[in-house]
Amino acid sequence: MWLEIFEFLSTVMAVVCCSAAVKLADDYLDKDYDAVVGKPNWARILEQGTMLYAMFLLALAAGINASLSLSLFFASYIIGMFGSMHERFPSRLTGFQESFLACIAGIILFGWSNMLFAVSFVLAVQLFDDYIDARSDQMAGQRNLANRFGRMECIIVCLACIMIAWRVNDYLFLPVFTGTAIIYLLSFRYERVRI
Repeated sequence: MWLEIFEFLSTVMAVVCCSAAVKLADDYLDKDYDAVVGKPNWARILEQGTMLYAMFLLALAAGINASLSLSLFFASYIIGMFGSMHERFPSRLTGFQESFLACIAGIILFGWSNMLFAVSFVLAVQLFDDYIDARSDQMAGQRNLANRFGRMECIIVCLACIMIAWRVNDYLFLPVFTGTAIIYLLSFRYERVRI
């Protein structure tokens, strides 16, 4: 019993660290856009240290559970490229090509089931976030997935992705959901306090 509780809590902690690392990296990339729309952003507080803290948190997550944390991080990278699929990056590859390589690397390193779970779960989180932010993003001229394809369609695909993630690995689903929810709620609370 104690071993199962410890394993659950350690998985939650790994996901909390990984989710926080992704949030910091995302805030670092979005700091100019967030400044224009008046959205709170950790990169304005942490400044140049933002990416160092993100790397530190990712290293902690990997130390606790490498295959889960890094597959979630790879999935976040892949899903994060959805808005830049045709854009060329410093690697001289397009967003699609970088996403494809990240997916292949993830499958080789962590296995197809870990990557399918991670991509499904992260896509569900992204779709839910886009559903929540649809109106504010549209007012700011940003077309997220909910604005591109419709809010109801976004929620339907979000629920389908949740079901896929659950089906692929029901054992990991609850601790991953719990860890992600902790960071999401803390982030949401921070934004409400700062507005």
